[in-house]
Amino acid sequence: MHAFPAANQQRLLFEYGLHEFFMAQWVSVEDINEVARRLQVATEATVACDFQVAMRSYGSRSRGPWQAWIARLAPGWSIVIYLNGLMSSSDQLSLGGQRVFDVSYVPGIEIEELFYTHDGVCTGTIYNEEEYGTYWEDLAYDITSEEGQLEEYLCVMGRVAGRFLDHDLFSSQGLLVQLSSTD
Repeated sequence: MHAFPAANQQRLLFEYGLHEFFMAQWVSVEDINEVARRLQVATEATVACDFQVAMRSYGSRSRGPWQAWIARLAPGWSIVIYLNGLMSSSDQLSLGGQRVFDVSYVPGIEIEELFYTHDGVCTGTIYNEEEYGTYWEDLAYDITSEEGQLEEYLCVMGRVAGRFLDHDLFSSQGLLVQLSSTD
């Protein structure tokens, strides 16, 4: 696992307007409609669009319905990027033997551990899971800083899923969903 992203992952997030916070889940379910169903999103509360359209519909409001954008990331993988509100529980997303990895970062306030949930059970941080050790063993990010931690997390997740965040992902068709609440 020695692949590295072509672009700095955090700069890419900033480029797409994700500078106030970043909350996302990597889900080992390829079908974005299935991911929406697992999040208990009503079909009428979804809109097919790219990320820029999703961001424009959300704007800068932090009130109102919680929204997320779901996109197919790689074969066998989707990503859920939360536009406002809190991240949904990984439990429902991971049922049926699926895996979910949570990244939650609020600059200057907090970066949470890279949590791992498998088949409805959160086992804690991915760094406690021996099977994933090869995904970070050669990384040399400065993890004493929040920015270094986030860059490492995003690199690890790109390696696990088989695709790093990139411009093509953010311009691909995904689903803008309205979430009823978080768990």
